[in-house]
Amino acid sequence: MMKKLIWIISILILTSCLILWTQGNNMREIRTEIEINAPPTTVWSILIDFDTWKEWSPIINQASGVASLGSELNITMRGDDGKDGPKYMPIITNFEEPKFFRWRGKMMAEFLFTNDKVFELEETGSGTRLIHKELFSGMLMPLFWSHLNKGVPSMLQSMNEALKIKAEKSSGS
Repeated sequence: MMKKLIWIISILILTSCLILWTQGNNMREIRTEIEINAPPTTVWSILIDFDTWKEWSPIINQASGVASLGSELNITMRGDDGKDGPKYMPIITNFEEPKFFRWRGKMMAEFLFTNDKVFELEETGSGTRLIHKELFSGMLMPLFWSHLNKGVPSMLQSMNEALKIKAEKSSGS
């Protein structure tokens, strides 16, 4: 009887892991956009100056690193109480100056949970359209998705708004 119970539990655990693995490989995206009345070069220079993010971004307590392909960044998010929140060290995986960069952060191992942050700048007649996305995947993503989908859009939007204010002030708009 005990062997049968262990066998059933093992099959259930294996099936659950297989389902999480399959669902986790479906990347999920949260996308925000904002129009900024400043040229792309101004927006770009603010975005790649990671050391100053803590001065203008309401969601970052600390950031550092060099804006180049393959470079590792150090990011400390702001917690709900204003103190240091989660810390991570993403790697820049795509860098096309002055219009696009992407980094990837991972939790323990890439197959468990990854988070890609993407910044795209498009020139418009009045300045810049910023497309700011977060992409999530990995075996644990289905477990976190409802929490992420609820909280992340407002965090991205608050960062976008702060960037807009800083860029427009810097360009005199």
